[in-house]
Parts: sequence; structure tokens; C-alpha cells
Amino acid sequence: MMSRMPQDPWAEWLAAEKAGASERADSALREAFATVPRRALASGLHERLLELGAGSRMQPRSGQSERWIAAGLVFAALGLTAVPLGVIAGFFLLSPGRVVSGVARACVWMTEWLNAGVSIWGLLARTGSALGYAAVTPTGSSLLTIALLVASMALLMLNRYMPVERSES
Repeated sequence: MMSRMPQDPWAEWLAAEKAGASERADSALREAFATVPRRALASGLHERLLELGAGSRMQPRSGQSERWIAAGLVFAALGLTAVPLGVIAGFFLLSPGRVVSGVARACVWMTEWLNAGVSIWGLLARTGSALGYAAVTPTGSSLLTIALLVASMALLMLNRYMPVERSES
């Protein structure tokens, strides 16, 4: 019986994955990760993280925003309850034709309003996908890289002259 030559565990894992041998691939992956050197955390990192966390605690909020949200929900519930009751009361106080016509107009207005909002979002989605496509083309990515370099140079120049401005004020 021929002994197996020790291989690179990463290559063995890749070969087992390609062959579809999941058990062999799992054991090879365990061996491969066992060869990865563990690095110790920097000393004092835990203390520094605790200090940063203690210094950046959020101030407790006042309950005013929660009260506004609760009031809005209560008014929305009252409104959703009052609208059907108002329509029914309108049948008795006004002619039913006027009430139905008013409700139909309100529905048409709401539909047009929602359609306008949807068309704006559709336009924004098409614009975003076109910009995304332009950014991944070679020309677009080259132009973005050039723009990034120009902006970086401008920031460098501003950083050079800003300390002089700060010290004079």
C-alpha cells in the first residue's frame, strides 16, 4: 500500500470541492484552517475599547418623540374610523350621488398622487441603474478614478493651506 504524500491542505480542499466529495472537503478545510496562524490581540485593546464605549454613551432621550409618535398613531386610528362613518353620515345628510361622486374623486386623486410618486421612484431607479452601469464600464471606472485623484490632490492642497488659516484666526 502506497502512503499518501502530504499535500497543501488548501489544494486538497479545492480538489475535493471540485470532485464533489463533501466529507473529504470538510476534513481538508478543517486541516487548512488549523494551519492558519493565530494572532494575539494587541495588549490593552480590551481596555481601550471599554474606554471608548464608556465615553460615547448616548444621552437618554426625552419621551417627547415617543409622545408625538403615539399621538400620530391615535389620530391616524381616529381618522381611519371617522372616514367610513363620515361617508355613511353623508348618505343621510347629502344626496347619495354627491357622496359617491366625492368618494370617487378622492380615490382618483389618491391614485394620481400615488402614481406620480411611483413614477418618480421609477425614474430614480432607472437613473441609478444607468449610473451603476456607467460606473462599471472601463471608461466610467477610469473617469471615477481620475475624479478621485483630482479630489485627493485638492484635499491635500487644502490641508497644506488650512493650518495657516487656522493659526491666523
